Amino acid sequence: MTQAQSKPIVAELRGAGKEYKTGDQTITALYPTDFQLLGKELTLIIGPSGSGKTTLLSLLGCVIYPTQGEVIVNGQQVTQLNQRQLAHLRLHNIGFVFQSFNLIQPLTAEENVMLPLKLQGISPAESRNRAMVAIEKVGMADRRKQLPKMLSGGQQQRIAIARALVTNPPMMLCDEPTASLDPRSVSIVMEELKKLANDGIALAVVTHDQRLRPFADRIIYVDDGRASSQPPSGDGYETAH
Repeated sequence: MTQAQSKPIVAELRGAGKEYKTGDQTITALYPTDFQLLGKELTLIIGPSGSGKTTLLSLLGCVIYPTQGEVIVNGQQVTQLNQRQLAHLRLHNIGFVFQSFNLIQPLTAEENVMLPLKLQGISPAESRNRAMVAIEKVGMADRRKQLPKMLSGGQQQRIAIARALVTNPPMMLCDEPTASLDPRSVSIVMEELKKLANDGIALAVVTHDQRLRPFADRIIYVDDGRASSQPPSGDGYETAH
């Protein structure tokens, strides 16, 4: 899947795979994979549950180490970093968006978006200014003082995107970001993500939702631990309900 591209390589897997041992048994979650995540591109990583797509995302996100091969993010070889260095790399280079939004309920939308900046030690005044810019980018400025429970699922997801965006990361990783959304919210959220990719961010969206295909610049198919730019025979992935 490695290609000569004019778009910048933000993260790369070089023969990277992941295995887990349970007793005498070895389970391969992801076979050795070559993959480049490019700036200015929305890459869809699509496959059924248990196919290995979340493992691929976790390797890109520096959440797990590869069993074999190399993972390179922002020019850094991930396997050479300790847990503290990995956490620093994630905080400053990667925005995460999850299916369950992961917003903190007692905080307003704006306060949720400010959280990563507080972790970086940014001053409250600058944090608030940068949070406002991120919230405006996802069209939620009029809802910034509301608590998560006052927002629809689609609105909460857009706030979660703003929180991932606020640190100006070169890459964003989204794990099933539309699975719990209605069709209209799916379109709104994916259009927001597409804009961010067009603005330069390297964006990977893991899903088994076939509705997201039209938004992708590139699709990677994962099936039985194997990643490919070609769909498996039959392409019989389940669609989200």
